[in-house]
Amino acid sequence: MLSNKPGRHLAATVVAVAALAASLAACDSNEQTGKSQAASAQTKLCGANLSTSTRKALLDALGSRTYDWDWSNQKHLGDPSETDQESLGDAAKKLVSGFRENGADDYEEYPLCYAYNPAVDNTMIDLSFYLPEAIPESAASQLTPYKLGKLSLARSSRAYLYMECSSSTFGSEDKPVPIEVNLGRSWIPASESETMRMENLNVLHSVALAMAKELGCKDDAGLPAQFSVPQKA
Repeated sequence: MLSNKPGRHLAATVVAVAALAASLAACDSNEQTGKSQAASAQTKLCGANLSTSTRKALLDALGSRTYDWDWSNQKHLGDPSETDQESLGDAAKKLVSGFRENGADDYEEYPLCYAYNPAVDNTMIDLSFYLPEAIPESAASQLTPYKLGKLSLARSSRAYLYMECSSSTFGSEDKPVPIEVNLGRSWIPASESETMRMENLNVLHSVALAMAKELGCKDDAGLPAQFSVPQKA
């Protein structure tokens, strides 16, 4: 199953980058949600509070001394009547409603938000969720597996974190719901490095943990309270 995902995500990233670039060009910077949050824009991402180390990881990944972010606000299942998400709670509701309407789906994306370097065009990181049918048992050759959540996979340009959520919100106390959290960079780094992989996983962990808490996942879906360099799986 996993071997199909890099191709799926590469195509999605190309489309997303084009859309985000157009959005950033069309909007006045003062109207950006991330910018409008003033002080909190420098300590939060997608509604998640960033630790000092995670904030540094995000800034290093963007090659910047500051960052901004905004909600992706793509309509779930293309429903034009759906209200734009304006909080992590809104994003959680989309995940829950998607699960109740359609169950698990390896290809249905639930976009969350993107962060960007305000001084450099097209330098962005996007974050999104999926509700896969199962957590993969092995990794594609270009991805390095780590013991974070049920399983995490990373390379310099992208990372995946899989967790299982037992929650009354899903009605799944007896059968945990697999959740896949994705991070993608809008540019392809020149080389692979452990440092970049850890940057990706650090940011991904923060957002995944915030969502696990928002969903009421038992034991925070097995995620540690603080990110530390995980062992390779």
